[in-house]
Amino acid sequence: MTTLLEAADRLSAVREAAGDPRAAYLIRSRLCRALLTCARGVAERQGLEKPVLPGQWVLNRDAPQELQDVVRLCRSIYQNAEHLCQPSESFDVRWEDGWSELQRDLAQLEDALQRAT
Repeated sequence: MTTLLEAADRLSAVREAAGDPRAAYLIRSRLCRALLTCARGVAERQGLEKPVLPGQWVLNRDAPQELQDVVRLCRSIYQNAEHLCQPSESFDVRWEDGWSELQRDLAQLEDALQRAT
């Protein structure tokens, strides 16, 4: 399985974990693994060294637009989720609003991954 296809599977695991917002730590950890897998998939496609931590994205200047889209969406999701997925925030309005927004971003990332594979 290619790394970008594996990333799509990991995003499904994020959605599954989000069925219970009390599992904020699980959601955050699955999301970080999914984003790291995306970053590794992009690096693999470009013949670059694979990152070891989520939040590290490397992209060639001449990268195809579909890979640029994946990296852009990953950066946005990573920044938004870092604040959203704090365990103390699981049940408040910010969680509900933030999760709705994050779901839209995840759907866009899933579309971008399909175009990139």
